[in-house]
Amino acid sequence: MKLIAAIVSVLCIIASSPVPGPAAEDPAAEARTAIEAANAKFSEVFARGDGTALSAMYTADAFLFPPGEEIVRGNLAIGQFWKKTHESGVASAKLTTTDVERSGDIAFETGTVELVVRAQGKPDTSARAKYLVVWKRQSDGTWKLHRDIWNDLPAAK
Repeated sequence: MKLIAAIVSVLCIIASSPVPGPAAEDPAAEARTAIEAANAKFSEVFARGDGTALSAMYTADAFLFPPGEEIVRGNLAIGQFWKKTHESGVASAKLTTTDVERSGDIAFETGTVELVVRAQGKPDTSARAKYLVVWKRQSDGTWKLHRDIWNDLPAAK
């Protein structure tokens, strides 16, 4: 009888112990959740053309690697780049994360982006690209873009 009582006690303790969630089992899960939220914010802010808010999403020493252009260095210059891109007719950018890997305070995200381009007096067009972003977790726990590179995907058929 004592053995059964001991087993029941152990089972009750095990059953009442917290079960680790996905973030505890997979260090990339917490980063992915934060990155996907940041991407949603990026899309929202980009659609408004707010270069200042976009620049705040990057580390102070971030690099942007636009295709066919020089490296853009620093979050202020990156904010100006995105503002100019929006003003050129790129109306929106919808980011879709395909994978996130994490090592400590660094996360690597791959994904795709769908762009809507508006030219004065013409119908909207779309463009697609694939990207790789290195994210860096800040001392306050937020994740910021640190290295950002992309290139075009062929038009959908």
